[in-house]
Amino acid sequence: MTTLPTTRIPLKQMDSALLVFELEREIQRLMPGTANTELVTGAAATASFLHRDQTRFVRGDLPRVPYIEHPLRVALRLLRWGVTDAELIAAALLHDVVEDCSEGLLAAFGQPGEDPLDCLTRLYGRRVALLVAAVTTPGGNTSYEEHLGVLASSGSRALLIKASDLKDNAGSIRHQLGHGQDSRMYRMLFKYMPAVEIVEAGLRRSLCCPATQQCTMAAITAMEDLSHDLAALSAEHGID
Repeated sequence: MTTLPTTRIPLKQMDSALLVFELEREIQRLMPGTANTELVTGAAATASFLHRDQTRFVRGDLPRVPYIEHPLRVALRLLRWGVTDAELIAAALLHDVVEDCSEGLLAAFGQPGEDPLDCLTRLYGRRVALLVAAVTTPGGNTSYEEHLGVLASSGSRALLIKASDLKDNAGSIRHQLGHGQDSRMYRMLFKYMPAVEIVEAGLRRSLCCPATQQCTMAAITAMEDLSHDLAALSAEHGID
């Protein structure tokens, strides 16, 4: 029997197909069991369907790539940090569907009178829906930083999803500079620098839970590395 390679390919170097294979392999390794597998693969299938016509934005002259690669990386990063909570992984896969695909979600899966979170609750359970709600940017007058502050103070494990989301989004800025969208990248840099600090502080406050210390420390390390990288970028490009 052929042994699978143990060297981890960087997530940014994986295409959609490889990300799916890696997700399935990690689920089988870390949380074996039919119920866990069905929950996660079901969430991955739903997210893939809802994001099917979307591509990653702000690409400039870079190739357009399927949007689903982003939630797949967010979920896989959590697994690599040591998360073994199938509901948290399912929520990571679905973390953008309310914000970006609510109409499609209700058109394809909704029942009369449901809102998007009601629909997710029926499909994947109340906790998954609450985790998705926690990382969904609210409308109205709530700012992005205010939203993150509430999340960081909540004690919710959804903060791990947001940390992985930030690592994926803010971590891509360096690679996208110089490809025709620099002014947009500078605005994103200005937005994400304080966001990383807020999330890191929230993660440090949650370290008191022994059961989640390993994955939380991995997330904190990722936020530290990201903060240093963003600060270096800011200095390189003269952004205050």
